[in-house]
Amino acid sequence: MSGFLSNLKIGQRVLMLAVVALVGIGAISAIFLFQRNVEAGYRAAADRLATAESEVSKLAMTILQNRRHEKDFLLRKDEASVKSFEQSTTDARQILGELRADVDAQMLDELDAIGKQYDAYAANFATLAEKNATLGLDPSKGLEGAMREAVHSIEDQLGSVKDSDLMVSMLMLRRHEKDFIIRRDAKYVAQHAEEIKSFTALAGRDLKASEVRDPIMKALIVYGAAFQKYAAVALEEADARKATSESYAVVEPMIDALKQDYASAKAATQKANDAAASRAMAFVAAALAATVIILISAVFLIGRSIARPIVSVTDAMRTLAGGNTGITVPGLGRRDEIGQMATALDVFKQAAIANRRLEEEATAARAHAEAERVRMQEEAEASAQLRLRQATSGLADGLRRLAAGDLSFRLDDPFAPDFEQLRHDLNQAVQQLGQTLAEVTGAAHSIDGGSSEISQSADDLSRRTEQQAASLEETAAALDEITANVSNSSRRADEARSVAERANGSAVHSGKIVGNAIDAMQRIEQSSLQISNIIGVIDEIAFQTNLLALNAGVEAARAGEAGKGFAVVAQEVRELAQRSALAAKEIKDLIRNSSDEVQSGVKLVRETGDALHQIGEYVASINQHMDAIATASREQSIGLAEVNTAVNQMDQVTQQNAAMVEETNAASATLAKEASRLRELISQFKVLGAEQSSALRNVAAVMAAPSPARARPAASQMKRVANGAAYQDGWDEF
Repeated sequence: MSGFLSNLKIGQRVLMLAVVALVGIGAISAIFLFQRNVEAGYRAAADRLATAESEVSKLAMTILQNRRHEKDFLLRKDEASVKSFEQSTTDARQILGELRADVDAQMLDELDAIGKQYDAYAANFATLAEKNATLGLDPSKGLEGAMREAVHSIEDQLGSVKDSDLMVSMLMLRRHEKDFIIRRDAKYVAQHAEEIKSFTALAGRDLKASEVRDPIMKALIVYGAAFQKYAAVALEEADARKATSESYAVVEPMIDALKQDYASAKAATQKANDAAASRAMAFVAAALAATVIILISAVFLIGRSIARPIVSVTDAMRTLAGGNTGITVPGLGRRDEIGQMATALDVFKQAAIANRRLEEEATAARAHAEAERVRMQEEAEASAQLRLRQATSGLADGLRRLAAGDLSFRLDDPFAPDFEQLRHDLNQAVQQLGQTLAEVTGAAHSIDGGSSEISQSADDLSRRTEQQAASLEETAAALDEITANVSNSSRRADEARSVAERANGSAVHSGKIVGNAIDAMQRIEQSSLQISNIIGVIDEIAFQTNLLALNAGVEAARAGEAGKGFAVVAQEVRELAQRSALAAKEIKDLIRNSSDEVQSGVKLVRETGDALHQIGEYVASINQHMDAIATASREQSIGLAEVNTAVNQMDQVTQQNAAMVEETNAASATLAKEASRLRELISQFKVLGAEQSSALRNVAAVMAAPSPARARPAASQMKRVANGAAYQDGWDEF
């Protein structure tokens, strides 16, 4: 195996590793794709079951909505609930159709049974709605409306007859009617029929005039027939209501069972999907382990076939780099990259042997050249040392004379060419230094004379500056007092403006209060009108109560001895109704008087509001004037404060000028002392022979005793400068 690998290049070996890795990855990918297909099938089945389960839940919710619309119809008796029930029925049948499209035979049978029972429930509700519509969805429609219209016709005609027996019989008919409507008991129908016969007999006995009796009997016949039909339909409606509830009770558990079947099927599909995923993961793990083992083995073999010869060649390189050229290069007969490296290493070995020979020859040549260079360098250093001693000797002599203060010497003996420029530079420096000392002597004389004149002018300037500072200080104090007075006036104007603003606010607030009072009065007036309406209603109720008490008295009279107590109560109720009517009338009169008084109060409050509004306008005008006064005072205060600040700054500047003048005076005295010391120092130097030294001494004498005639022009010049500076600074304003 190793011989086979040694004949392959390293790239080919690495390509073998890549092929092994790709084969393993391909196997794992194929297993993953197979698993994904299996999972996709189970997932699609689970999704279909989940969708169907959601549709079943929607179906259950829709049927529950049917039940709610049914109850709403029975409570409200409106057509909207019937339409909502029909819409829910359409939705439920659509959902059943969608579920039938993708189910097995067992679930299809369940869906058919549910659909059949649901159709029975919808048909029962349709019958129930029809019966209720026949009875009447409100008191003015259907059979109930017909009964109501006939009863009202009879009661209106009985009101003109004033027959208590017929009125009592009519009330009994209404009572049997209401009892049947509430209890749905057939015995009330029979009692109602018997009472109609009694009413007919009473009408034949008490109503002699046919023009009165015939309309009442005709309306009674209509009323009796309508009630009989109403009773029959009401009993049928009760049966339809019972059938509707029973059919819904059958549908509901069937829906729950269907939901449970879909949930079980979904759980079974999920379980099968999990089992398939586990099997696929086991296959993937096995394939991955086999691929890893094969890949590790291939990497080990190929890596060893590459690493061993490279290590041998590396050791040979390290030995050759250490200078040992007698080694044998390994791997010269190989046909791969390592054989090429061994061939190159053998070339390096031969080159190293040749380089060693050349280095030995070069070392001998470098030793001969180094000896010749050392000899020539020693000769050059000796010659340079001689020239340096000659130049330093001449320079040392000149520097000693310069240190003694002699500036008249010159170095005339020439130096070596390398140091000749240094000799010329020293001679030129001594010459320039002598000229400079002569000029310094003249300048020292001028400084001495000028410093005396500066000192006199500074004394005069100091006195005038102190006078100006005192004047500025008095001016600043006066401005401070004026500024304080103006600030006090501005503050009082602000306080007066604040008082005016508060007065304006109080006036506005009072106007709002008056407006609120007017609104309250108007609301009281409206409440009085509403109370009057309520009293009218109470009066009407008292009238109706009186009428009912009268009917109760008639009924008690018919009852005989058993109704005496009830007759007493009816009499008391009548008296109470009469007293209530009388009290309502008195209250209405009182409310009318109160309404008149409230209108008068509203008028007075409105006039008060107008007066307060005028007062507010006057206060607002006063507030504007006070605001203008306060603004003017504030601007004056700000202006005076700025002037005061400027004067204080001028006072400070003047004080600073006085201090600077004193410093200038002290500096001029110091300058005179330094000028005298400078003359003494310059007299120690000797410059260009005896004549120049004598000239220097004469200059020093002149500086020691300055001429009075020359001091006066300087003093007058300093005075003109001081006056000019004062004019430029604006001091003449004070």
